[in-house]
Amino acid sequence: MKIFWSIFAVLVLLGIASWFFGSFNEAGEVAQDEFGPKAVLEKYEWFIDQATGIEKMDQDIKIFEKRVQGIDKQYTGYGEDKSKWPAHIQVQYDTAYQQARDDLMAVISQRNNLVKEYNAQSQKFNWKPFQTKPDKPEEIFYE
Repeated sequence: MKIFWSIFAVLVLLGIASWFFGSFNEAGEVAQDEFGPKAVLEKYEWFIDQATGIEKMDQDIKIFEKRVQGIDKQYTGYGEDKSKWPAHIQVQYDTAYQQARDDLMAVISQRNNLVKEYNAQSQKFNWKPFQTKPDKPEEIFYE
């Protein structure tokens, strides 16, 4: 019976040691997955891609704002008082203006989604070191 308990004690100690060293191995794997060279490159590239996307959306917003303003300029020949315009011109103007404004709002919404993702990832401690800009981009709210 002493031999049985001795073997049992040795197996329990080996199991505890195996679990203990396995935890270190798992911690090493997690560190490698989060901070290894491949992870560093992927996270850095993700931030670069997002920042580039946000900058592109900023340029697109300027283009769509000019498009909205261009519609107003296009119809200035009919006068300032839109109530005096012919009915079919009012409909054309309203349709064109609303479409341009909807397009602008869609681009702003897409940009804000990119900004939210960028800012959310930059808050995570395992992503923060790879953030490309220390100042987080602001969302745009259009009147």
